[in-house]
Amino acid sequence: MPPWQPDACCNHYQHDRSLTEAERDTLLRWIETGTPPGDPAEARPVTPPAPGLPHVDLTARMPVAYTPQARIGTDELRCFLLDHEAIDRLRYITGFDFKPGVRSLVHHVIVYAVSEDDAAELARRDGADGRPGWDCAGQGGELTQSSQYIGGWQPGNLPRVLPDGIGRELPAHTRIMINVHYDTAHGTAPDQSSIDIMLEDRVERLERGIPVGNPLWFAGEGMQIDAGDPDAWVWFAYDPSEALTQGRSMQLHNVMLHMHELGTVGRVAILRANGETECLLNITDWDFHWMSDYYFERPVRLDPGDKLYVECRWDNSAGNQRIVNGEREQPRDLIWRTEDEMCGAVLTYSEAVDP
Repeated sequence: MPPWQPDACCNHYQHDRSLTEAERDTLLRWIETGTPPGDPAEARPVTPPAPGLPHVDLTARMPVAYTPQARIGTDELRCFLLDHEAIDRLRYITGFDFKPGVRSLVHHVIVYAVSEDDAAELARRDGADGRPGWDCAGQGGELTQSSQYIGGWQPGNLPRVLPDGIGRELPAHTRIMINVHYDTAHGTAPDQSSIDIMLEDRVERLERGIPVGNPLWFAGEGMQIDAGDPDAWVWFAYDPSEALTQGRSMQLHNVMLHMHELGTVGRVAILRANGETECLLNITDWDFHWMSDYYFERPVRLDPGDKLYVECRWDNSAGNQRIVNGEREQPRDLIWRTEDEMCGAVLTYSEAVDP
């Protein structure tokens, strides 16, 4: 069972798999007494939930397996156009399930739909260096204004199903592309990842994303994590309503926090215009390998004048470094960079589909 990272005191989420105090006490007593078997006569049949999505309407797969080769330290960013059936009309993504070919290698993935013209240009780059795909480190996946963000994946994500009536646009005549961050710290092997997508012809509302992070961090400024610092931290807050909804209120559905392996504590909140604070996500025992996104039990209203807040903390002390090839790395100064650390949140909101 993947661990449940959000603190219970912050908010309520769908699909909460945390243990109650009574369940925890029962489990601990069972362990303390030597894990004795129960009475088979009292066993109740349990049907596990079916894996994957309720239905799969499109599967996209890397054309061939790819063996990562680290470019910076142990990291490589590689992009691939995926093989899938033609997308002949506008449809709406209501669920997706990314399936890493080699889970230990895939650090995270961003999935896009690109136009036919962009796909033709990218296809010319595919394999130009003698290897499948193309290098896209620091290039945002070679995206243009015609690209459509589909979703992302990181360790800890389960198959994602959007709330009823909500979807993401998948335009006609597009091609699925992925930007994969590989981490070869624990070895390498051929990877051939894929993604299953659930589609509908109509939805009532479109899901949109809201990034929360300081733009200066992306330029390597203001997010300095000193070597040896056991509690480095940054925060940022802004009002997204003017840029995204022309000053209208929005309904938030989902929150995701992103740090790397040195992260310890992460928080996302609303700083209300009246001075109050509403907690959206609070993780005090961060584990990158179980990073996930969380749908609120009930949508949360964000009004003009309110600010979205993100806070990240890291332990960059000598005893908290990765072990690579059997040796613990030495701490070094870090900034925002794929091979260093990051801090950011992504929330989603919905708006009505244009008639």
